[in-house]
Amino acid sequence: MNKIVNVIKLMAQTGLFFANVDGQYDSKEKEFIENFVASIEQVGDLEPELKADVTDSLNHTYELPAIIEATKDLVDGFSDEERAAILGSIQSFIERVIAIDGEVHPAEEESFKQWKAALGVA
Repeated sequence: MNKIVNVIKLMAQTGLFFANVDGQYDSKEKEFIENFVASIEQVGDLEPELKADVTDSLNHTYELPAIIEATKDLVDGFSDEERAAILGSIQSFIERVIAIDGEVHPAEEESFKQWKAALGVA
């Protein structure tokens, strides 16, 4: 169960990074990420501290190197199939975040390119 929470938390942090990398945190981006984090309520019986920890991740700013490191740490120890599935989900989430405001900023594109290269995602 904690692995699921860790994935949700990392995705929220990654989404926040990409939503802010262009210097403008659009209301559509904010709503999308907040709705995603709210989905943690759907993950069975979680301790209130874990839910609060994920929700609290919305109150911070993140840098790309830290996001990449956290992603590498998260997928470490998973099988190749599981790793690919997790990275694919995060990649899809990033794509939705950067496109949701109707404009893909060059800073978003460049950061996404770096993220994919660092994690070996095509």
